[in-house]
Amino acid sequence: MPRTIPFFLFAALSVNAIAAEPTARTKLSAPEHGSIPVAFVVTEGAAMIDFAGPWEVFQDVMVPARGSAMADQHVFKPYVVSDSIQPLRVSGGMTVTPDYTFDNAPVPKIVVVPAQRGDSPKMMEWLRNAAAHSDVVMSVCTGAFKLAKAGLLDGKPATTHHGYWVQFQHEFPNVRLQRDMRFVQSDSVVYTAGGLSSGIDLALHIVDGYFGRDIAAATARRLEYESAGWIGGGTSAIKYSEPVAVHSPADRYREGAFGNWRGNLASSDGTFRVAVHLWPDAQGKPTGTVDGIDEDMNGTPIDSVKIDGDAVTFANGGSEGRFTGKLDAKHDAISGTWTQNQTTLPLKLTRVQGNSLD
Repeated sequence: MPRTIPFFLFAALSVNAIAAEPTARTKLSAPEHGSIPVAFVVTEGAAMIDFAGPWEVFQDVMVPARGSAMADQHVFKPYVVSDSIQPLRVSGGMTVTPDYTFDNAPVPKIVVVPAQRGDSPKMMEWLRNAAAHSDVVMSVCTGAFKLAKAGLLDGKPATTHHGYWVQFQHEFPNVRLQRDMRFVQSDSVVYTAGGLSSGIDLALHIVDGYFGRDIAAATARRLEYESAGWIGGGTSAIKYSEPVAVHSPADRYREGAFGNWRGNLASSDGTFRVAVHLWPDAQGKPTGTVDGIDEDMNGTPIDSVKIDGDAVTFANGGSEGRFTGKLDAKHDAISGTWTQNQTTLPLKLTRVQGNSLD
C-alpha cells in the first residue's frame, strides 16, 4: 500500500467524508460463449490478498449451463499484466511473473488493480483505455489511488482502506470518499473495494452481476467464504470509522502527567488524531504508549519518557519524532510541540478519563 509517511505514527483522520450512497445490484452481460478475460495489474510490492482473493473467486466460478467440459464451465480467465514480464516481488516476498506487458496484454473484460507501488505512465494510459472498453475496472484497498491518479474517479464516489482515508482525501479532493463500505460502484464500469479482504466481496458481487445470485453463492460456498458482505449495497458490517477502545495501566491515573491524553496534530497533509498513555513502571519510572487512532496503530511503546516538574518529553523511535510539552496547573492539558523530519508542529494533549475513547 502506498505510504506518504505522515507525522506521529502514520495516524489518519477522515474529515467530513460524504455518507455512503447505496450501491444497486450490478447487472452485467455475460457472453453466450467463450471466456471472460480478467487482467490483474500487478507491480512491485503488490498486496497479495488484494489480487489473490479476487483471483481465487474468478477462477473458482463454475457455470454448469455453459457445457459439460470443465473448460466451458470455468468462464473467467485471469492473467497478470505489468510493465514488463520480469519477475517481481509482492508482499511477503513471493515472486510473481507477469504473463503480459501493457503493450501486448489481451483486451480484458475485467481489470483488477490491487495495492502496489507501480504507477507508470504506461499503466495510467492502459487503465484509462481499459475503463473505456471493459465491463469492469475494480480496485482493491489502496489500488484506488491508481484509479484516482488515472483520472477515473474524479467527481465520483469511491472507497479505500480505512487507514488511508486522510491521505486519499488530501491527494484527491475531487473524489467523493465513502467510509465504512466494503465496495462502492463509482460509475457503470469502475468499482473500488475497501481494504484487503474486501476485494473478495467485490469479486463475488461482480460474479453475481454476470451470472446471478446462485452462481455467486455457489462460488462463495466452494471457497468456504462465510461473509455476506458481497450481497447488497456493500456497507461494512463493522464501522471502521469508529476507533477501537484502548486500555492500558494509564487508565488508573488522573493526576500529574500520568493518565490518558488525546490530541490533534495538524500538518500540511491533514489532521491526525493521536492518543498518549503515560504511567509509572514497576520501578516508578515513567513509561507509556502512543496510538495512531484512525489507523489502528495502537500500543506502540514510547521511548525516553521524562517528567521533570511540569515539563514532559518523550520520543517515538519508530517515527524518529519527539514531543516536548508543559503540563498546565490543573493537570488537564499538556501543551507542546511535536518535531519530526526537521518540522515542528504544535500539539496540545488533553486529558481523557479511562481509555482513549472516553
